[in-house]
Amino acid sequence: MNDSLSKDRAAMPSGTNAVLDKRSLAASNANLLTVLSPGQTVLDAGCGSGAITHGIAGITGPTGTVIGIDRSEALIQQAADTYSNIKNLHFVAGDILDYNPPYLFDVITTARTLQWVANPQDLIRKMKTLLKPNGLLCVLDYDHTAITWQPQPPASMQFFYEQFLKWRSDAGMDNQIAIHTGDIMKEYGLEICYNADHSEYHQQPETGFLQHVNIWAVVAETRGKQMVADGYVSEAQRIQAASEYKHWCDTEAQSMRLVLRGIHGRNN
Repeated sequence: MNDSLSKDRAAMPSGTNAVLDKRSLAASNANLLTVLSPGQTVLDAGCGSGAITHGIAGITGPTGTVIGIDRSEALIQQAADTYSNIKNLHFVAGDILDYNPPYLFDVITTARTLQWVANPQDLIRKMKTLLKPNGLLCVLDYDHTAITWQPQPPASMQFFYEQFLKWRSDAGMDNQIAIHTGDIMKEYGLEICYNADHSEYHQQPETGFLQHVNIWAVVAETRGKQMVADGYVSEAQRIQAASEYKHWCDTEAQSMRLVLRGIHGRNN
């Protein structure tokens, strides 16, 4: 698989950090709530702007240590600046495959991150080496092939979404990583102790519905520009998909489900 190509396509385009900043531990990574406790050492791999990571630090408390690592220097700088007052929280810019900390972790979490790599096996193998005995690797990620909308969005967005999946898979990214993570964990000797549905389901008339369902207009306006540059859609198709989808969100959309699973592996 082309790891270099996947890294290029996974790079966060301008504007997408706004999506990351709105996330929280309770709302966006609830699978961790039953495994975190005071005093733990925790690594958040692919921490982005640190919105979830700082929630983890709140649970581990001053006797714990929480590290967030991400390849994006800009996001790490944002995280470090935003949470500089939290003494047990630290951020590292770099690739986890090159990360060699002086201690092992009770919990390693990676959420919505394996979907963006061409080598999830390498990352899972590496993260296992950073776990304490009996430590937990907690993965939260998508099955992008199982998304459902009610009613169906405009044909322009359906085409855009099909091309989005192709753009990803051609770079070696697994559009069904949520389905395959458990098998990869077991391949490297981790015992699956949790595998549950954490799908993101939003429907009218809940508060914030339009913000959630509009995510694909944001994708068209941000990553869509990468897809245009790579030849997967034209600029006209990108603009049409974003415009018609926004109108559909405002006038017709009733629900959307993004299939998301939480899988935890224990380092026995």
